[in-house]
Parts: sequence; structure tokens; C-alpha cells
Amino acid sequence: MFSVLLLSVGSVVDVRHAPLLSFMTERGASIGSIELKKSRIGAGNGAFVTKDVDKDEILFTVPKSACIGLYTACGDLEVGEKLAQLAVRGQGAATAVVAGYLAKEWLSKGPEGEYGAYLAMLPWDAEWQPEGEQEQDHVLWWSESQIDSLEGSEAFEDAVGLREQVALACKVHRGLIGKPVRDAYKRNGMNMWDIWKADEDNDRAVRGAFVSILSRAFFKESSEDEENRLVPLLDLLHHSAEPNVVHRVEGDSAEDDLIVRARQPLEAGTELANCYDGGELSDAKFLSRFGFVPGCSVGEFVESIKSPGIFYSAESYGVGGGKYK
Repeated sequence: MFSVLLLSVGSVVDVRHAPLLSFMTERGASIGSIELKKSRIGAGNGAFVTKDVDKDEILFTVPKSACIGLYTACGDLEVGEKLAQLAVRGQGAATAVVAGYLAKEWLSKGPEGEYGAYLAMLPWDAEWQPEGEQEQDHVLWWSESQIDSLEGSEAFEDAVGLREQVALACKVHRGLIGKPVRDAYKRNGMNMWDIWKADEDNDRAVRGAFVSILSRAFFKESSEDEENRLVPLLDLLHHSAEPNVVHRVEGDSAEDDLIVRARQPLEAGTELANCYDGGELSDAKFLSRFGFVPGCSVGEFVESIKSPGIFYSAESYGVGGGKYK
């Protein structure tokens, strides 16, 4: 059994999550009576309240300085200028920019980087972590035969298009982030064979970064551009069509914290849940973006493509889904 730490009054912290929460408090986050542990809604971790809370009570806050977005990437001293030039190339470029930045930071600095404690919690490949606490199924990690099983649905076109987009981004980022990654490998004393494999590492890391952005990012409120941001802790909340939290930037300043409040009274032990789509996305879109289908397993969704008369309802399989963490 893993030991726990007391980070702040009312907050119980597993040692595996302590670096992330310490990173957030150092950036000015306010974390109330929240415990991170195995989710009851979906796979991986979730966030639970450890005491009764009232409606509109603040659960936690996330400062802008803890988030990662387009302007974080473009402000990077090593590759920011090149990424900024990529950012203006059209729709989808912002996601590619943030993915490149994430990949470069993770490969060159790992957990020791500026955002390392947060990046270490992200699912960088289909197998990580060995204990299965951070499982993340996603079409970007599927085999070609698995993608072919989606043929006949909207998910097939989405998956093929997304994989082509990521393949192009991988090629672009070999030129943009390849040198700083190789330089970091040399500084770290890695052997020549590993340095030669830097491009392969870049490709895997960019793919993993896309998975994290697609499945975890939040669109910036009141913004006319396409920027989306990774928001630590908030992105651990699983999906529900009936969320029990509400989150918004409160105040007039762009520097204001993102505030997460209870949408309704919550009893101690309740898992916090967010709504990912506002009821707007189809099952196919959920699969290609988030890596799961609300109300049924991915396997059941694939079977429903082969047998259109089969319908798997959320009522039959529970709230279901939940973002794999």
C-alpha cells in the first residue's frame, strides 16, 4: 500500500501525486480538501472530495502560470521563435506547436524541467505506466488493423485524418526540436546510438503530446483564436453528462486563476466529474478525440459498427467512459 503525505489542511496526497501538487502550490494554486486516487467512473486516477462541501464552494484553483498553452510554447527560449512561425500557418497549427513544445521539454529535461512534475503525469505512450495507473487508449496508438475496424463510421475518417496530421507534425518537429533534444542527450552523457535515435524519440513524444492535448486540453475562454491549454488537476476529472463541478476564470484580468467550484452540494467521498462536450459530440468524435465512448467500451462501439442494430446505452453500462489518465 502506498504511503500518503499531508500537503495542506484537508488534502491527502499519494506519494506518486505529491510532486504534481507541490508544483501547483508553488505556482500559487489553492488546493482544498481533494484526494487523488483510483477513479470509480473510468480508468486511471480521479479526484475526490474528502469532506462535505456546499454548492458554489471553491474546490481548487489553478493559476495561469501552472497551465501550458500556445503562448508558453512560443515563449520558449530554445524553440519559441520557430514555433511561433509555425503557429500562424492555419487551423490546427496551435495544437502542433504545443505538441512540439511538450515533446521537446519531456525529452530534453524530463521530470526536472519547468513543468516536469506535470509532464511526468501525462501518458507518453500506450504502455506507460507499467502499473496501469495512467492508461490512455487512443486511436493514435492503434494498429492499422484496429483503425480498419472502424471503417463505416465517422470515427474511421477522423482517425485516419488525425493520424495523417500527426505524421506530418512529426516530420516538421524533427527539424524544429531535433537539435535541442540531441544537444540535451549529449549533455546527459547518452551514447551515440541513443543520440542517433533522437528522431524516433521525437516522433513518439510528439504523438504522445497530441494524445494529451486532444484528451485533456481546455479551450481558452473568451478567445477568438484556437488556443487550448493543458490545465493541471482539472484534467484529472472524468467525464459525466451530469457534471458536479463548474470551472471558469473569474475576474477581468487575463492573469486571474481558473476557479473550480462545486455545482451542487457534495458529500465527502464524492468523485468530481466534468462534462467534456456539453452534449454536442457524437460517439465517434468522443472516440477519436478522447479515446473512449460514453456508456460503452471501445470494443462494444466497434461491434455496433458491424451490427448497426445494436445500441449500447449509458443507462445499460453506467456513466461509463471517463478519460483514461
